[in-house]
Amino acid sequence: MPYADAAATRPQGGLVGDGRQRQRVRYPMRIVTGEAYADADVAVYGKVAALAQRGRGTASVEKIAGYLGLSKSATEKALTRLARPYGDDQVAEVLVRRRTHAISGTGQTAERWVRRVADRAEAWVWAPMLAGDVLRPRLHRLYLALRYAQRTGHRPTLAELGELLRHRSGVRTGQALHESTVARLLAELETAGWIALERRAGYRGRHLITTHDHPLHPATAQPVTPCTEYGSGPDLEYGSPAYKEDPELTDPENARAGGPSRRRRDTGSRAVDNPARDAVSPPYTGPELQLSPRVWAVLEPVRYLLPAISPYLLRRAAREIGRQLDTYADIERLCARVRARHNTVTGGEIRDPGAWLLGAALPRHGCGLHECEGGVLWTTGRRCLVCDELRTGHPPHPPAPPPANALPPTGT
Repeated sequence: MPYADAAATRPQGGLVGDGRQRQRVRYPMRIVTGEAYADADVAVYGKVAALAQRGRGTASVEKIAGYLGLSKSATEKALTRLARPYGDDQVAEVLVRRRTHAISGTGQTAERWVRRVADRAEAWVWAPMLAGDVLRPRLHRLYLALRYAQRTGHRPTLAELGELLRHRSGVRTGQALHESTVARLLAELETAGWIALERRAGYRGRHLITTHDHPLHPATAQPVTPCTEYGSGPDLEYGSPAYKEDPELTDPENARAGGPSRRRRDTGSRAVDNPARDAVSPPYTGPELQLSPRVWAVLEPVRYLLPAISPYLLRRAAREIGRQLDTYADIERLCARVRARHNTVTGGEIRDPGAWLLGAALPRHGCGLHECEGGVLWTTGRRCLVCDELRTGHPPHPPAPPPANALPPTGT
């Protein structure tokens, strides 16, 4: 990305909200783009810089990890990498001074602070501290890169953002993220309200991305830690809640094709085949199914099919309905979608009502716009221009002239 002028990266205007929204941190771009720094290192650097704005911070590693929603081990590794000299100039980003009580000799929490960032000798970007607290590390890193690109007037492509983020572990370490993965991360930031995304509305079909200083939705101002991308529990990008960890369980990129194995003691017993027992599935013994009133309202057009659906599939459908109602849709829209899909078939053609409900009736068709419902905007009834563009392969408007400091296009 191009060099940022210091005046162009200063915060613009004031903010309202809690202290974390008003507090700003200056992030050196060498941390955001550096290959030696993991995603968690960027968030840990921001917290150390925020705690040291009024003097050297004395927060413990456990306290810093609690602020960011990371594990203690991940925070310790991030502080170690940040305190290690890196680059041609061999500069450490975080400075540490160990302390010991003069009388008792017991250790105290170390003092930590960040180096002074040269205003005009290097690239950096301002960002609110709240973003580092509520976004998981990879989304936070992407958010900082987008703020830097917005300040410099550059419109990055998905391929450029993939080159910036890269894989940080596993057999694909150092390789760029796929464009579909970057698109999914952008959609997460848009859903959380930290960016405004206009898809394929810029020069040569590039996305127009506008970052916000605080989330547009108050509900998203809470830590976004649940993530099942790298493990089996909340925030498993950096650990597992298990007492003893199996690296093959928490690192899917290095796991064997057959999965982890467990050795059993030789007790002399032999396996016994029981075809009769294996052929009959056990009856459902879980809690009785209870659906909320809004789920019943959405399923009103196909209520006669519900008795033939298993409680497991019906619960999955209820969760999917709740997810769509909480993110972008309302009851009237989902009910109209289910009724329209049901009108295209007859009751005799639906052989598996549960699979039809999950795979045909509930999924939304169209582009990435929340207002798009099968190529038609739900609120206005007009045709979706983005869907028309995707079908024809050409933008519905003349291309805008490229900015003066734009990089050569490398793909969309």
